[in-house]
Amino acid sequence: MSPPENHRTATGTTTTRRSAMALTRPVSRVGRPPTPRTAPDPAEPAAEAARLEELLGDPRDPGNPYGRSALWAQEHGTVPAPPAGLPGAGEPRPAADRLARALRPLFRRDLALAHAWGIRPLLCAPVPHPAAALLGPGALTAAAGGVLRGAAGIVDGLGRHEPGVRQWQPVLASAFADLLACESLTAVALRSGPPQERGADGPGPSPQQGEGLAAVVGYLVPQLVGELLGDLELVLDECGFHRDTPERRTLARIVRERAFAGVDWTAASTAQARIVRGLREADGPWPGDGTECAALFRITEAAPAVAPGADRVPAVAATLAGATARLAGADEPATAALARVGRRLVVERRAVATACAATAPHHPADPAARALADRQALLVLAGAVLGVREAAAGARLPFLGGAGWALLALGRITERLGLPLPDRTPDPQPGVWAELARRGAHGLDCDLYATRLRW
Repeated sequence: MSPPENHRTATGTTTTRRSAMALTRPVSRVGRPPTPRTAPDPAEPAAEAARLEELLGDPRDPGNPYGRSALWAQEHGTVPAPPAGLPGAGEPRPAADRLARALRPLFRRDLALAHAWGIRPLLCAPVPHPAAALLGPGALTAAAGGVLRGAAGIVDGLGRHEPGVRQWQPVLASAFADLLACESLTAVALRSGPPQERGADGPGPSPQQGEGLAAVVGYLVPQLVGELLGDLELVLDECGFHRDTPERRTLARIVRERAFAGVDWTAASTAQARIVRGLREADGPWPGDGTECAALFRITEAAPAVAPGADRVPAVAATLAGATARLAGADEPATAALARVGRRLVVERRAVATACAATAPHHPADPAARALADRQALLVLAGAVLGVREAAAGARLPFLGGAGWALLALGRITERLGLPLPDRTPDPQPGVWAELARRGAHGLDCDLYATRLRW
């Protein structure tokens, strides 16, 4: 915990700064699971996540072997022994998307722990869990979300007394939109994965099933979260939180352990090569009547049974056109603007699909093929954003079902594609910032579910 710092404002008055991650509650027991009156249902990811969070203990406790101080003292690539009661590799595992939610407290705590305790056992099991490759990106978004929440608390607190600090609110709002976009893409990929083990009626799915969407996740999430971490470093530095503060040390730990968790630039480059090799099939048909495709985005429901052998990239990319068409005629300004941005991206998707089919074969060493893969991946990301937002609106989720975050996320995708935004596009940043500040103030995670945090 860093001590309060006296900070002089432009008007000459002195205010007291306290770290947003400073200890504000009494230190609790460490490394011991609580004794609940009713045992939680292990099938429920929220209950399993709560149990895991208690096992990890308070991250601010200097005596906690799984707290920040102890983890910072660990050498690169080393981790402490796991706590008693941590699920083992041989125990039954839930579906991929529910597994990711159950492990999220571990992901938030530390990337090295996430890889050693949550991901590596699944990769090394006799039958590797098909979600293992997607848990690394999920861990990266969870860890980055913790730093984003802390930075939002700092900017929100200081901005009430120092108007100059408020210039970072749009930066953090944009980072939040990018993070939610990455969370949406990863959640859809986890929900569209193959069954986790061999069925009784025959062999399990081939290793190539769902490969295209996993490659998009493996490429875009490290890239976009890497940009987000750079923005957070800038914001924290400009707010006076330098290298010896808990916030900056946490950020440095994430950057240092990215390679250990398999979510660094090297991993992203490898995933990009897989996208390039699959460009010609990236706009194929989705089998069935589309019911399974629509269910992929309903994150509050159980994951659907998807068509065997189907590539999910066309399904997610096609959602861009379908969801945009269903927005037609909207009266609310942000929703109408979302439809206009969506139509612009639909036109771009048609052009990219034509380019993917026109050139054969694509080779990862070709700069033009890599550029095409980048555009294709961004359009798949846009499809995931619109699909999740539409499903959330149907479920009446107040923030996730609104147009603001999706408009900001799609606007940033449009800019990354080098396209101009349509006229009359309102600025969604104030509303997105308000939600981010609210979560920071009320102890809510920066995930799709606004999960309430224990610590």
